[in-house]
Amino acid sequence: MKNLWKYISGESKIALTMKQVVLYITIVMACIHTLLFILFLYFSVYMMAVVNTVSISLYAGCFIWLRLEKSPYVVFNLCYIEVIIHAMLATFAVGSSCGFLLYMVCMVPIAYYAAYSFRDSKHFVNPVIYVFTTMLAFVISKCAAWVTDPVYNIGNSFFRDIVYIINYMLVVITIVAFMSTFLIQIRTLEELMTRKNQKLEILSTQDALTGLSNRRSINERYKDIAKSNEAYSVILGDIDDFKHVNDTYGHSCGDSVLKSVADIFKESVRAGDIVCRWGGEEILVMLPKCNKDTAAQIAERIADGIREILIISPGGEEIKVTMTFGVAGSDEGTDIKDIIKEADNRLYYGKGHGKNCVIKEDLLTGTGIEPPI
Repeated sequence: MKNLWKYISGESKIALTMKQVVLYITIVMACIHTLLFILFLYFSVYMMAVVNTVSISLYAGCFIWLRLEKSPYVVFNLCYIEVIIHAMLATFAVGSSCGFLLYMVCMVPIAYYAAYSFRDSKHFVNPVIYVFTTMLAFVISKCAAWVTDPVYNIGNSFFRDIVYIINYMLVVITIVAFMSTFLIQIRTLEELMTRKNQKLEILSTQDALTGLSNRRSINERYKDIAKSNEAYSVILGDIDDFKHVNDTYGHSCGDSVLKSVADIFKESVRAGDIVCRWGGEEILVMLPKCNKDTAAQIAERIADGIREILIISPGGEEIKVTMTFGVAGSDEGTDIKDIIKEADNRLYYGKGHGKNCVIKEDLLTGTGIEPPI
C-alpha cells in the first residue's frame, strides 16, 4: 500500500516502460469491463453485457499479444478504439446521464502520454488526431442522446447517479494512473539528465587520461583568487625526455608514465591546490595562500616521488622518470598569465641546465635549487 501511494504521488523511483504501461492497461481494462459486465447484467442491459464480454476477450488477446513480445503500438490503438466504441454504445443503450462519455474525456491526456512515450519508436503518434476523433465521437453521442431515448431503462435517477459515480471514479483512477506514470518518467529523465550534466561538467574540467583538472579549472579558480586578492604560487613541471619514451617504448607506455606522474602530484599537494594537465607532458599546480618558498618545497616533494616511479616497458625494460619544475609567486607578475610565464621561463632554464631540478629564483641571479647529484 505504501508503494502504491508513492507511485500515484509520483514519488516512485521505478519508471515503467511504454510496453509495461500498455500491459497493465490490458489487465486494468479487463477488470473494469468485468465490473461493468456485472453491472449491466444486474440491470438486465444484455446488449452491453455482450459488448463487455467481447471487450474482455479483446483485452485478454492484447495481453497475450504483448506477452509474445509484439508491438504495444497496436495494443494502444485497439484500446483506444474499444474505449470510444464502448462509450458510444453504452450511451446509446442507457443514456448519457450514466456518465459513460467520461471515458472519452480521459482519452485526451492518454493520447498525449502516448505521443510522448512512442516518440522514440518507429511509430508516430499525433495526439491531435486522437483528440479530434474523441471530440467528434463525444459530440455525436451527446447529440444522439438528446434526440433519442435510451434503449434500456436502468431505473430512477438514483441508480443512474450511482452508475455515473462509478464511471467517474474509474475515469479518475485511470487518469491518475497515467499522470503519475508520466510524472515518474519525467522525473526519472530529469535525474538522468542531471547526472549526465554532472558528468559533462566533470569532463569539461578534467583531463580524461590522467584525471587531473584542465585549463578551465585553473581559470575558474584564478577568478576566485583575484576577487579575494589573496597570494598564490604556481608550479609548472615537465616530464624529462618524454618524447624519447613515446618514440622508444610506444604511446601506451607514455600514457602509463603520465598516469603515474599525475598520481604523485595528487598525493603530494595540499587539499586546496589544483593540479592541472597544462600541455602534453606539462603539469601545472596552482597553490592558493602559498608563498614561493613553500611551493618550491612542495615541488621538491613531487620531484622526489617521481624519481621513485618505476615503469616497466612491454619489452621488460625499466623506465626511470624525472621531471623539471619552474616555480613562481603571485608577487612576480600582474596576473596569472605573467606568473605562469615566469614559471615557464624557469622551467625552460632548468631544462637547459641538467633537467631533473626545481628552479624558483629569477634567472638573472643565477641561483635556484640545484639538480640532484
